[in-house]
Amino acid sequence: MRSKHTVGTRPFSLILSGGGGRGLAHVGVLRALAHAGLYPGAVVGVSMGAIVAATYTLNPQWYAALLTMDTSQFPEPPKRPENDLRARIRSLLASERALLDMFVGWGAGERALGFGKKLLQGLTGGGRLEAGRIPVAVIASDLQSGKRVVIRQGDAAEAVYASAALPGVLPPLRRGRQLLADGSYTDDAPVDVARALCAGPVIAVDVSQTEEACQIHNGFQAMMRAMEICRHTHAQIRFQAADLVLKPHFPLPIDVLDFDHKRCCIAAGVRVVRHNIKALRDKLVMPPS
Repeated sequence: MRSKHTVGTRPFSLILSGGGGRGLAHVGVLRALAHAGLYPGAVVGVSMGAIVAATYTLNPQWYAALLTMDTSQFPEPPKRPENDLRARIRSLLASERALLDMFVGWGAGERALGFGKKLLQGLTGGGRLEAGRIPVAVIASDLQSGKRVVIRQGDAAEAVYASAALPGVLPPLRRGRQLLADGSYTDDAPVDVARALCAGPVIAVDVSQTEEACQIHNGFQAMMRAMEICRHTHAQIRFQAADLVLKPHFPLPIDVLDFDHKRCCIAAGVRVVRHNIKALRDKLVMPPS
């Protein structure tokens, strides 16, 4: 016979921050939370976190879809210069092409724009954000006004594209007078948005990796690294407002544009939940009634 004294969980919201390839750790976090019987009542996503959040809320097969998503046409991170002269020349030409793409267009990812939008449509099932099984919001940055933009309704694939469009790599999304790009530039930890969506604690997942930089060998890598440091510094102030921050540890430096370590990142997300399960239960499990 079941006891009359049951233990439940408080409703909570989950923030999935930006981080490019490292954002796949969010997949592992969601998987491990579900294994522990902990399910968010709302989710807020930024950049790669927005892709994971929208897929989670709209796609019943979210885990398999994110694990197997085709990233073959995504722009690759700049590689370390090689000693071989011909290899160095090829690397130089590739760098010059990337710079040209930024000056005469929107960036190296523009050529794969159709591929990327089709991928997002597939992940989100062509659905609308407001149709998700739990409330979801995604964050974008308006390059015109410099302000944060919170998107809760409309075409999910378009919304997450706006949130993840990295300036210099992908074209921003034009929406009226707005020019929407990567949400992490204005707010990588939108705790206030999460609290508005769901009563209860806010759990944030921080996938930044500023303490373990990838090797820097050229100006593009230096620029990307500098921007990541700026975003991280601003985000840490915002993360302090969350009730609990989960910070996955990655066993190797992973570049924002590096999607070759999917399983490594997912495993890091699983581990951080397991290592913090007591703190999570302390925050979320209601006392017996």
